[in-house]
Amino acid sequence: MSTDFAILAFFSLMLTYLLICEIFTILFRLTGLTEETARFQVISMLTTCGFTTVESELITSSRKRRKLAFVTILFGYIFSVTIVSMVINFFMRLTDGNIFHLIVKVLIAIIALIIIWYSLLKVNFVKNNFDRFISKIGIKAMFKNQHNPIMILGVFKTEVIAEVTITNLPEELSNVQLKNSNIRLNYTLQILTIIKNEDVSIGVTGESILENGDKVIIFGTLKNIKKLFVKEKDFL
Repeated sequence: MSTDFAILAFFSLMLTYLLICEIFTILFRLTGLTEETARFQVISMLTTCGFTTVESELITSSRKRRKLAFVTILFGYIFSVTIVSMVINFFMRLTDGNIFHLIVKVLIAIIALIIIWYSLLKVNFVKNNFDRFISKIGIKAMFKNQHNPIMILGVFKTEVIAEVTITNLPEELSNVQLKNSNIRLNYTLQILTIIKNEDVSIGVTGESILENGDKVIIFGTLKNIKKLFVKEKDFL
C-alpha cells in the first residue's frame, strides 16, 4: 500500500469515524438524552473508555439505549483496531527521503478533515439537514411509529425544551384545539412552536390542532412530556 493511499484511507476512515460519532449522538438524543450527554456517552463508547456507575445507569435503564450502546461499542472496537493498524503501517513506510512531503500531506489531510467537520457541526443549514435526515431514519428504525420520539434541545433546572415528533397522536389531543386540551392544566406543559411538513413553523394559538407528522417544540418537565406523548414501555 503506497503512502499516498495510506493517507487517503486514513483520512476517509477518520471522517467516517466522526460521522459515526455524530450519527449515534443523534440516535441517543432520540431516546431522551441531551445532546451534551449523548455526545459524551458516544465518545466514551467509541473510544472504549468506559463509564462510571452513574453514567452507565443512563444506558442500562433503557432497552433501546442498551441496543444502541452494543452497536456503538462494536463500531468502536472495529475502528480502533483498523486505525492502529493503519498508523503502524504508515510509520513503517517512512524514510528520511520522503518524511517532509508526507508530513505536508498529512497536515493538508488534517486541515481538510477539520473544515469538513466544522461545516457539519457549525453550519446550521448542513447540520440541520443532516440531523433531520438521520432522525427520520432513526425514528423509523428504532421506534417503528410506536411512540412520539423526544429530542432534548435544552435543560433548565427541572424543565427542558424538547422537540417531539408526533407519529402517534395521543387520543386526548386528537381533533382537539389546544385551548380545550388542558395541556397546561393537567401536564404543566407549554407548546412553543408547531412545525408542519418538516420545516414550516407556524404560530401557536388556542385554535391550533396537532396532527400526526407534526413536530412540536415544548417546554416543561421531561416526566410530564413523556406522560403525555410516550408509552413508556415503547420508549424504554
